[in-house]
Formats: sequence, structure tokens, C-alpha cells
Amino acid sequence: MKLFILGSGTCVPTVERGPSGLALALGSHLLLFDGGSGSLRQMARLGLDFRQVDYLCLSHFHPDHVSDFVPFLFALNYTVDFTRSLPLHVIGPKGLRNFYDQLQGIFGHWIEAKTYPLSFQEAEESCLELVDFSIETLPMTHSSASLGFRVKAEGRSLVYSGDTDYCANIVRLGRNADLLILECSFPDERKKEGHLTPSLAGKIAREAFCQKLILTHFYPVFQGHDILAECRQEFSGEIILAEDGMKITV
Repeated sequence: MKLFILGSGTCVPTVERGPSGLALALGSHLLLFDGGSGSLRQMARLGLDFRQVDYLCLSHFHPDHVSDFVPFLFALNYTVDFTRSLPLHVIGPKGLRNFYDQLQGIFGHWIEAKTYPLSFQEAEESCLELVDFSIETLPMTHSSASLGFRVKAEGRSLVYSGDTDYCANIVRLGRNADLLILECSFPDERKKEGHLTPSLAGKIAREAFCQKLILTHFYPVFQGHDILAECRQEFSGEIILAEDGMKITV
């Protein structure tokens, strides 16, 4: 599995960081996790073909995580030199279908799937077992409907928290993961409800016994803070601070 960081920031734009987005290449599959503004362009920069995405996993419906959903569906209908037939499976929390229907009410046929099958799966505590990989989901503590994801393939596991506060489900989902990707929005002294700080992320990683931890979803308030030092108060394993464009082999 190969992970691509499309955006390591938040709703607040900066030169260095775009809103949340991850892509995961495994075998013949390309998975997209969330997709804030600029995610599609970042995929192009990293040599990833958005037309090959077959699973789109949405952690929740906040704009900094889903604002490229409409451009993504719109672009899939561009058929001048390519006609998509590959099915697209969209996995998200409860309310996913209604979310799409409301968008379709605004954008109409421009985001309808014309040449390919489009399916929606509203997940809570679930596990989707496929031929060569699996996707497990658990609810997270953030908005009224938020999910974390665990992907297992080729004997390896990757976990993505989406946005969340500290909760038992993220520890459970991240148990013994080869790579645990946690949001880390604010410094310890600026804790906000529904989000993690470096030390809380470290606590989760320690309690989950993960092999490697990636911190992402940084607000600009982190400027000048030693994020690693705060996280290492709880976790002594390998810690990576996500950057836009980063590529990581799982």
C-alpha cells in the first residue's frame, strides 16, 4: 500500500497546507479518503489519476473534507477522451445518501453518474470484506455523524481517524495498526471539543500499540509549537508530521 497526503491542513488556507485529503494505492485499487478543496489538483501533481478512484471514503460532511466531492463527480462525466465504466463506491456516515441528493438538487445532471455504476453505503460499525482488501468503520466523536476507517490489505493495516476527539472507538480501530493517521488540530493548551491535540494523539497511539503514527489536520495556530515534543509525552514510537505531497509506503 502507498499513501499520498493530498492535504494536511484545515478549513483555514495556508501556503503550505491544503484541506484534508488522502489517497491510498493498493494493487489495482485507488482509494480516496475525504477530499477538501484542491485535492483533485494535488492528485494530478502526484501522478494519480482521479478517474481510477473506485472507493471514496468520507469521514464526515464538513466542507474542508468534502468540498471536492462535487468537482470530482463533475469531472468523471468529462468524456472527450475517456468514458468511465469503473464502478464508484462511496462510503460515509449516516446521511450520506441525503447529502448526495441535496447536492444533486443543486447541481442536477452535472453530477449524476452517466456512464458508470455509482453506489452509496452508509456505515456505522461495519466491515466491508472484498476480494483483496477490507474496509472497517467505527463512529468517531466529532460531528453527529463521523467515521474512522481501517484498511487491511497484503497483511498490512492503515487506520484514518477523520476528525475526532479522544474516544474508545479510535483506540479500538487503531489497535496494532501498521500506520495510524490521526487528526491533530490544536496544541495541548488550546484544546477544542471534537478534536485532538498532540498529547491526546500520542495517548491513542500508545494505547492502540500502533507501529507508526502520522499526525495531520494542523491549524495555523501550531506555528512555533513543538508538536513532536508534545506528542512524545505519550508515545515513544515513530511519529511523522504530515505535509502536503508526502508519499509513504505502508
